[in-house]
Amino acid sequence: MSLDIKKLEQSNIELRAIIDSSWDAIGIINEKSKFIYVNKAFTPILGFSKDELLQFHFESLIHKKYKEKFSSLIENYNNNNNKEQVTLLCQRKDKQKVYLQITLTRMAENNFFIINAKDITTEISKDQILDAYVSSVHLNTQGLITKCSNSFVNLCAYEKNEILGQTLLFLHEEDKKDEYLHLWQSVQNNTEYICKLNYIKKEQNEFIIDFKSKKQFNKYGDVIGYTVLFFDRTNEYDLQSEIQQKDEILLQQSKLAIMGDTIQMLSHEWRQPLNTISLSAQTMDFELEMNNHIPQEEIRANLVSIKNKVDDLSQTIEEFQNIISLKSTAIKTSSKDIIAQALKIFENSSDFNRIDFAKILNNTSDYFTYKNELSSILVNLLINSKEAIFRNNIKKGVILLKEYILHDKIYFEISDNAGGVPLDIIDKIFEPYFSTKEEQHGVGLGLYRCKMLIEMHLKGKISIKNHNTGLRITIELPLNLKGNE
Repeated sequence: MSLDIKKLEQSNIELRAIIDSSWDAIGIINEKSKFIYVNKAFTPILGFSKDELLQFHFESLIHKKYKEKFSSLIENYNNNNNKEQVTLLCQRKDKQKVYLQITLTRMAENNFFIINAKDITTEISKDQILDAYVSSVHLNTQGLITKCSNSFVNLCAYEKNEILGQTLLFLHEEDKKDEYLHLWQSVQNNTEYICKLNYIKKEQNEFIIDFKSKKQFNKYGDVIGYTVLFFDRTNEYDLQSEIQQKDEILLQQSKLAIMGDTIQMLSHEWRQPLNTISLSAQTMDFELEMNNHIPQEEIRANLVSIKNKVDDLSQTIEEFQNIISLKSTAIKTSSKDIIAQALKIFENSSDFNRIDFAKILNNTSDYFTYKNELSSILVNLLINSKEAIFRNNIKKGVILLKEYILHDKIYFEISDNAGGVPLDIIDKIFEPYFSTKEEQHGVGLGLYRCKMLIEMHLKGKISIKNHNTGLRITIELPLNLKGNE
């Protein structure tokens, strides 16, 4: 054997070893697609051994929907003799599906083809998931849709052939075209743009989306188009609207329940004054029948008593009317002014000088609220703390008023060292007609009124808890009442 032949055989052995150890699946097929040779990489991709594969025609492993594509590839190759590439769906030995990217090359001067196969199942699966679940379109530099996902097709309810070649303007409501033009200018001038737009489906149903776009560049840095993502927020807005409607219904039901409680409380408050008025009138009527004469002093005293009771009834009506419906409106004010107004009244109350009072205020910006009502609530709570200090004989009474902001909420906090409230009754503090004071008549509505004003009109919350040597009441309010109510 000549040296040249030995070198050629050695080269063929080395070449076969290189091909056999390649990560890509490489084989040789004839014009009927029967395997003549396969390297090791074909085994893990298709699940067959090398010997098993050599018994197959490659076309027999191709899914029936893709067979025509492969046959066309062979036929076209015979006609133009160019290297061709195609994606095929094949079936493994274990019946699992696998996507292969096939490159076919004719071997010189014979009827064999070199087939190079890459497993792209993972990439195809990702693309399928994105296509099915991510609403996206690709625009060219003129804003025309060149590609769209199935998810986008389902979102807008148009057929794909109705979408391609269109601009996104075709989904806009007629009166929203200016918004689209502004959007398109922004897409062209910025790398990313996010906004919320109302679109119209083919059946004329409106849907709401978040819109995000990004420029696409070629390797030279030129803009060649835009990728646009759509996030359907319609259900979120519908849910938000439904929740808002339910909240309004619950609010109305709550107000009706409060009105019912108010009527019951009015009858409770009125019963004793009305009984007193009735008793005074009956007493005078009885004495007129018996004596036919009543001293003027006695008549005057009875009339004064009746007038006082009528005034009490009138005051009660005014109190409950203020709970249900405020006559004032929300105004722009500051915590500093609200607290100053409250302290002007509190500092003039009796025995104020017998306690140590301190305040800690935050430099809060002006906000909308019911100034007079909030000041009145603070006065009520401060006087309650002061009276608790005296009632419990605290030698050195202390009251601290704090105002601060936390998580877009404004807080007013009143703390004292009056000993707190027993745990078995602390949950009843805000109930109507409940009081820790000895005299029950005419008391028990102060904290209830504060709670109703805060929840119904100031849109906030009030809470109470014991701390160290006393009680702490916390009022939580929005920085601005919704709609500047």
